[in-house]
This record gives sequence, structure tokens and C-alpha cells, in this order.
Amino acid sequence: MEEKLFLELDRIPVFIGKGGFQKREFEKKFDCEINIDSKTGELIVECEDALNMFVLSNIVLAINFGHSPASALRLEDETFVLDTIDVKTIIKDHVRLKSVMGRVIGKEGSTRKVIEEITKCSVSVRDHFLSIIGPYENTILVHEALDMLIKGASHKTLYGFLERNKHQVNNGLL
Repeated sequence: MEEKLFLELDRIPVFIGKGGFQKREFEKKFDCEINIDSKTGELIVECEDALNMFVLSNIVLAINFGHSPASALRLEDETFVLDTIDVKTIIKDHVRLKSVMGRVIGKEGSTRKVIEEITKCSVSVRDHFLSIIGPYENTILVHEALDMLIKGASHKTLYGFLERNKHQVNNGLL
């Protein structure tokens, strides 16, 4: 089975990896052949197994949204999902959009790190998109927390929300 996928041009080196290592790892892990057109970002993927093709297409999508290959590979676990938020559909003003994206990252990445540590999810901020990789239940919590920040909640409110729900994440109740 052959499928055409696309990588953002600036994400091609991330997908390929140093000396082509990462691309070879993907080919080996998913038992497929991957050909990349570095001018267009087009990937032609040949896989025999439909599930491998599905997982690999989600990994490509995650890398496009700014996740590292290691983080994207967590999508191999069927309990993990990729969730995205297009902040531009919520915040129309360009200046405010940049401010909101900065608030999600926090000073030196502090807000993002806290969210990731508490929820065991990976959060990526790229352009006007926020994306989350993690167990399904935890991504719901992260999505809700990020919505709070986007809508203007303080960091203190966000941290309180995450702390109140931390035991549910740790106990698998979310």
C-alpha cells in the first residue's frame, strides 16, 4: 500500500535525522520504504501493514506540529493520541495571538514544562498551533488547561487546576 504524506520543509531534517538515522529507524520500525522530495516535502510511503501506515502518518503529523521524533513515537502506543488546537481560530488579533502563544510557553519554557510534568504529555507550540501527545485522558486535561490560558486565565489559576487534577492523572482516573 502506498500513501502520499507531506512534511513542512523546515521539518524534513528533523524527520530524516543526522545522517539519515531517524528515517532509517522509521523504515525499520514500521517495515516500510519512505522516499522524500526535499523540495516539496512530499513523502511517498510504501507499507504492507495498514496499521503501520496509520501510525506513521500520525507521527509525520506530530513532527509537522513541532514534536520531536522521540515524542512522536509515543503514538505507537494505542492509548496515546495527538490533539491540536488552532489558536488562530480563537484569537483573531495577531498581536494578542503572539502574546497568548508566549503565555503558553512561559518564561524559558516554564509553563509548558509544568504542564508536561504534571500530565505526562508532550506539548508543542508551533506557529499558531498547540499540539499535545499523551494518553487520551490526559490530553483532555491539557486541552482544557490550554483553553483556560487562551481565554485569559492566570498562570496561578492554570497551576491550581492542574494540581487539583494531578491525582486523577497519576491514578489513571482521567
